[in-house]
Amino acid sequence: MGRIIIAVFLFFSITAGFVYGSTPVSIEAENINKTPSGKVIAEGNVVVKYKGSVLQADRIIYDRNQKIIYLEGNISLKTENMDIRGKKGWINEDGDRGEFFDVEGVVEKKYYIKARKVRLEKDRYLFYDGEFSTCSFDQYDWFVKTKKGVLIKNDRVDFYNVSFKFCGLPVFYSPFFSYPASGRKTGFLFPEIGSDSYSDFKYRQPFFLVLTRHSDMTFTYDYRDRQGMGLDVEYRNRLSSDSYYTGNFTVFNERTAGKWWEGRNYPPLRNRWRISGKADAHYSDFDLSFVYDIPSDPYFFEDIYNATRLRYKAYTKTQLIGTADRKYFTFEINFDYLYDLTKNSNEETLQRLPEVRFYIKKLKPFEGLSFYTDFLSVNTYFYREKGTSGIRSDNTVNLELYTNYRKVSNLLKVSPRSTWYFLTSGYTGDKTPTRNILSVEDRIRYTLLRRYEGFYHSVIPQVSFKHVSKVNQEDLPFFDREDRIKSAKDVELSLFNILNFENNNFLSWEISTGYTLNGIYYLGNNELKGYYKPLKNRFYFGIGGFSGENTLYYDFSFNQIARSITTFSIPVFSWFRYSVSHSFDKGLFLNSTSINQINQTYSLSYKNLSLSVSVLSNLKYGYVQRKTAVFSLNRKCWQLRVNYKEDYNRVTQQTFRSIYVYINILRADIKLPFVSRTL
Repeated sequence: MGRIIIAVFLFFSITAGFVYGSTPVSIEAENINKTPSGKVIAEGNVVVKYKGSVLQADRIIYDRNQKIIYLEGNISLKTENMDIRGKKGWINEDGDRGEFFDVEGVVEKKYYIKARKVRLEKDRYLFYDGEFSTCSFDQYDWFVKTKKGVLIKNDRVDFYNVSFKFCGLPVFYSPFFSYPASGRKTGFLFPEIGSDSYSDFKYRQPFFLVLTRHSDMTFTYDYRDRQGMGLDVEYRNRLSSDSYYTGNFTVFNERTAGKWWEGRNYPPLRNRWRISGKADAHYSDFDLSFVYDIPSDPYFFEDIYNATRLRYKAYTKTQLIGTADRKYFTFEINFDYLYDLTKNSNEETLQRLPEVRFYIKKLKPFEGLSFYTDFLSVNTYFYREKGTSGIRSDNTVNLELYTNYRKVSNLLKVSPRSTWYFLTSGYTGDKTPTRNILSVEDRIRYTLLRRYEGFYHSVIPQVSFKHVSKVNQEDLPFFDREDRIKSAKDVELSLFNILNFENNNFLSWEISTGYTLNGIYYLGNNELKGYYKPLKNRFYFGIGGFSGENTLYYDFSFNQIARSITTFSIPVFSWFRYSVSHSFDKGLFLNSTSINQINQTYSLSYKNLSLSVSVLSNLKYGYVQRKTAVFSLNRKCWQLRVNYKEDYNRVTQQTFRSIYVYINILRADIKLPFVSRTL
């Protein structure tokens, strides 16, 4: 028998909007009849289509009086929120109520369900004698088997008489279990388990607490068999769409003074703590930012965060910044307090309390002339308990003139700078010294651009002149490097070659050198005597998955390479990448330290497995400084991650090791940042 295809206007609603009002519906079936009572009966491979949604069954009956659609035999229902199959079922016109039997499928696009019966009640799915999982059926690694389950949209899933199975093995049984079906739900998060050189066993258990729509907290219990135990409390509040506050308090009680206190010129502590947080507030053209971080002792980060990068932290900062950004100027006030973690005392640490910046934005006073001017005034009160304290007012005017002639461009920049000091304590010389410096820079550049098939080639020769007046600065106090401005009478020659390909590949090469009339030149902050500046050779590229960069300085006075920094990344195979970075400094310059170290990283990725191994070697002294390895298994519906770290300290001749295992089976990650507050 041939199939009958009818496009009709039905005045009823099928689930998820199959029909709304007089919206047309396509019905395909081997036989379609209408009974005297008004029922529409379609039989034989029935397919009903509406706006991308599809109903399929061996037989479909529409009861206009009851406003219910009955589906019988090999039913299939595909809507925006459901993709299920079963033996039979029914659904009302509005699509918010229904019942299906012997069901297998997906609801809300991510929850996989097998059940003897599923009932739909508006925003709830009730399933009986079934299984629930976030694992797709082709990798059904875990599931919850339950007598009854209730899925509430964007809220939670409640299970009754539960058995949880992982990789075919029963893990636990419970009369009740609740699983979050939203990004923010109060409950326990998955723990972190590990071991390191401080403790043989470490266990961290977080608990997430939803307070309001725009605020929540996390409590993390921290247990370590040798060190002790502690608690970390973090509070988060989204004050508005662009303002927030996060506060953190950590307390840790040590069992006893462990071996980590050995060799320290600091008394062992039993109760250790840290208070930290940050906040941002915005109103119109005014921004306010506040950051604070206060530990109980300078070794807190090294001991408590020993398995993270925070163990290498050298200082913490408490800072309050207020900024008003107007059309023609910017005003900023900054209170900046540093806590030096490398010293037992903070008495000599330099503080900025406060620093006031006033900036007149770049203006173009004359139409038709590429002449610009701006002004910056930085006024700082430097304070330290022991040492020189005082006020410095640093003021700079910038005058810039741009000119172009065909392919030649020129930039002339003149910057007069005046600095005044008012010293309050700790200084025996002049209490109100001043400094006036004039800087003149000129840059001439010629740009040649040619297009070839598949790429562009740019050649840019450049000549730069720089003059910074020499003044006596030895009688000035020293707060930071702005108190010692380097004089200059330099000429620099540079050549740039750049290749840009149409497939976003590129290759850039720069070579430059120079001559100084002062007989002193600088490489960064390092000073060396001579007239010929080092030759700089730099290239970087990204071609076909390969990438790399090298910056090299060759010193003519010593006739050798003074400094070199190199990185390369090579896709050996589609599943294996090798990366290497090498840092070299000969230590030729005043106050510089010789460096020779190499870091190699091996990254493997195959399907849902990944492994990254890094080794940092000190070539100068011939030892391995650091080893790290990260293994990850991502099965979409669950994840396993193992981190290993080994760090050798040459000064103390001690090795720190740590290994942590993190497994997230239910993938109940909390989504942050949370929703914004509606004002």
